[in-house]
Amino acid sequence: MCGRYYIDPQDYELARLLEGLEDLVPGLKTKGEIFPSDLVPVRTGLSEFRPMRWGFTGIHKGLVINARSETAEEKPLFRQAMRDRRCLIPASGYYEWQTINGKKEKYAFFLPHEPLYLAACYRKEAQDRLDHFVILTRQAPPDLGLIHPRMPVIIPPHLLDTWLNQSTAAMGHSLDK
Repeated sequence: MCGRYYIDPQDYELARLLEGLEDLVPGLKTKGEIFPSDLVPVRTGLSEFRPMRWGFTGIHKGLVINARSETAEEKPLFRQAMRDRRCLIPASGYYEWQTINGKKEKYAFFLPHEPLYLAACYRKEAQDRLDHFVILTRQAPPDLGLIHPRMPVIIPPHLLDTWLNQSTAAMGHSLDK
């Protein structure tokens, strides 16, 4: 599960992409630790960003922030968004927690000198008339699975356009290799 991610203000490439967006949309977070329900910039085209809130309102579960990439196209909550409204979440990295002796340890995962683009999908939410997104997750490889069994689907730079144009199967584990 991806419960938080971050945008490092020192990440030159992301800072350049997100420059000025915070001034255009009150309450938009373009740096620091990003929490579920935060309003953040989301990439919907190769050069298009839109403000969106993190999390779908679930029927019985409250805020749903992640979708399993292996089953998202089958689930009623995500099916339409996966088919018609894919997006990318720009991030410097993401956090996972591991419980050790009853205490949670926080770990940051990132690529040095390179932003991450997390696979996501979005839909309109009636209560605030904003688009809301969920981050797709996949099974973590063995080395990362020691910390947490799941991780966000990371789209490599050469597949960004493919993901946004919905011409790729949703199976995240085949996209981020």
